Amino acid sequence: MKRSFLIMNLAIAFALTFVLPTAVSAQSYGPDVSKQLAEVRQVTTKYHDIESAFEDGYDTDYHVVPNMGIHLKNDDLVGNGILDPLAPEVLVYDPKKNGGYKLVAVEYLSPGGERPSLFGQEFDDGPFPGSYALHAWVWQGNPDGVFSAFNPNVANVE
Repeated sequence: MKRSFLIMNLAIAFALTFVLPTAVSAQSYGPDVSKQLAEVRQVTTKYHDIESAFEDGYDTDYHVVPNMGIHLKNDDLVGNGILDPLAPEVLVYDPKKNGGYKLVAVEYLSPGGERPSLFGQEFDDGPFPGSYALHAWVWQGNPDGVFSAFNPNVANVE
């Protein structure tokens, strides 16, 4: 059973690596950024199962941010001084109407210092004073762009 589950996840990751770069956003950031985003999708595939995120140290207060979703933060990654595109500090989920959660984005979070950049994008002001954040909507299309902070397609709650 575990072997077939692993094969299925690998097949999905492989397919999404080639299909999603064009589906996520109509805006192109160039072949280098597209390749980097495909790598982010590949390493975050396992987090479609939210339990895997919990097992790997991501946790949340379950606060839903309208047009963003639920943020699961990994405290070991936040503030470690390393901004690694393949180790996002935050995973973003959209609550499903039938229960459960859909992985929609990753977020890179820097608690301070100089304003960083990844993927050729300068970080936005973050959720707390002096912090910086960059969303990458790698699992959910965003008409406002892959790196927009908000996505009108997710977490449309009051």
